Amino acid sequence: MAGRIPQSFIDELLARVDVIDVVDSRVKLKKTGKNYSACCPFHNENTPSFTVSPDKQFYYCFGCGASGTALKFVMEFDGLSFPDAVEKLADQVNLDVPREAASQREIQQEQQHQALFRRMEASSRFFETQLREHEQKDKAISYLKKRGLSGKAAKFFGIGYAPPGWDGLQQTLGQDKDAIKELVSCGMLIEKEDGRTYDRFRDRIMFPIRDARGRYIAFGGRVLGDEKPKYLNSPETPIFQKNRELYGLYEARKIRQKLTRFVIVEGYMDVVALAEFGIHYAVATLGTATSEHHLRRLFKIVPEVIFCFDGDDAGRTAAARAMETVLPVLSDGVQARFLFLPDGEDPDTLVRQEGKAGFEKRLNESLHLPEFLFEHLKQQVDFDTIDGKARLDKLAAPLIGRLPSGTLRNLMEKRLEDLIGTKSMALVNLRDESPEPPASPTHDYYDDLPPEEPGFIAHESNGQDTTEDPLAPLVIRALTHLVRNPSIAQSVTIPETEPESDYERLLLGVLNKLNAAPQQNSVGLLIQWIGSPWQAELQRLADSPDSDRIKPAPGDVSMVLARMAAREEDRRLESLETILRSGEKLTAEQRDELRTLKRQRHERNKKRTAIYTSR
Repeated sequence: MAGRIPQSFIDELLARVDVIDVVDSRVKLKKTGKNYSACCPFHNENTPSFTVSPDKQFYYCFGCGASGTALKFVMEFDGLSFPDAVEKLADQVNLDVPREAASQREIQQEQQHQALFRRMEASSRFFETQLREHEQKDKAISYLKKRGLSGKAAKFFGIGYAPPGWDGLQQTLGQDKDAIKELVSCGMLIEKEDGRTYDRFRDRIMFPIRDARGRYIAFGGRVLGDEKPKYLNSPETPIFQKNRELYGLYEARKIRQKLTRFVIVEGYMDVVALAEFGIHYAVATLGTATSEHHLRRLFKIVPEVIFCFDGDDAGRTAAARAMETVLPVLSDGVQARFLFLPDGEDPDTLVRQEGKAGFEKRLNESLHLPEFLFEHLKQQVDFDTIDGKARLDKLAAPLIGRLPSGTLRNLMEKRLEDLIGTKSMALVNLRDESPEPPASPTHDYYDDLPPEEPGFIAHESNGQDTTEDPLAPLVIRALTHLVRNPSIAQSVTIPETEPESDYERLLLGVLNKLNAAPQQNSVGLLIQWIGSPWQAELQRLADSPDSDRIKPAPGDVSMVLARMAAREEDRRLESLETILRSGEKLTAEQRDELRTLKRQRHERNKKRTAIYTSR
């Protein structure tokens, strides 16, 4: 068993490599001001939203939220595990990777578990073989085809078939007493009081469950008909604890993709069906409710988790329980959302009706936790009355108090006081009764960002001289409009244009987020950016006293976007006019182009002046 890599070595490695060199060797970067940009390698886009900062040694994408250091980029882009990525970067700078010695206890435990891992892997091969060769394989294959499952998906997820009968697996794998003992220990055989054993799984479609390293640790079996129980899961064993594992997590990380969120669904077939349609970030719990450990594990990988529930009363009750579970885990930088499905639908059936685009549209429009929390509580009170608002204060304060201290908690407290129209006495009493919980230490999605430097943009010291760019003040003004009134985003059209500064990139990023998930107030917008490198800048714009004197105007935002889009035309026009001023003759095509560009500029100027003459 290899020992751990010392943190001191990882720090030294990151100090020796340059994130610009690492990224540029895989994705061609273009210098834009202090930073570098490119089309994001982790999602499809036409205009660059991926930024790399040489000063911060950090990358960030406005489109999908991908972010991290050189080490994380190699892990995500090359599809490597953490140790392999360290080895690869270390090799590039001629460093040998040291290893800490594993403890004797860790070595013994690993050796004891190896036999069980081997038995589970052999069991998986047995089930896969039965799906191909057993005399009753046709009914299993017919069931999978009826559910819309392809052979490719079955192979990728390792789906198999446990045949009928009491000892099919035992006869094949239980060659001796040691083998039978190990199969009982890992849950594949059941031992009766008289010492006799028999197969746990019989006449079921089998879904193998793998750990983070891809080792087989458990199974879930589904009946082919209406028998009960519909799903049967492995019991807890020395290598499997159900409240710590998630079906589909290993498979989601196995695919070369940038994971930016997970959706938690109920059944194994939901995970497989969503993957069939290209949604490779669904996971399912193993017969238990989502636990705090599950969530902490997911939030170490992605900044967003979406819970998927039925839209009936039972589904909303389950969602309320999930909300209470996730609250203590929501440190700044992560967020939870809630998707409620139409009556009678589940992810499996819905994605087959609507396709990937339709289902992801639902995910993008799902409720953020703050929206769901207040909506859920408002349904329990008569909100239009004074005593109803007092009751809301009493119900909401304890839930908000479960959040780790940070920006999200501050925004939730502000939102509660906005709703009730006065200072929250329940929050005051809560603070008097107990200290605020510390910020959760479990999330490391943005840990690579230096805490004293919250983003590429810093109002006083980002090194960008906005006085040289006549558009810069207007871009900042447009951002201020959006922060004050996010609903403006629904009335503007986002152009296909390449941003030329961090502020322009931020403007387009804000608009794209609001387009995907509309917000009606500043709190909702700021929640979307918690934990990102631009959180502090947007908060500064929201808190700026100047913003109170600026009346939000969609026309100002549209005008800035139009001028950004027209820059290339203006530069081409300037180039042609420079040729004329030098005394050179233009070709016929150039003269036609010059006339067209002048006409377009004239039309733009007419629209620009109309903004002011109409006021």
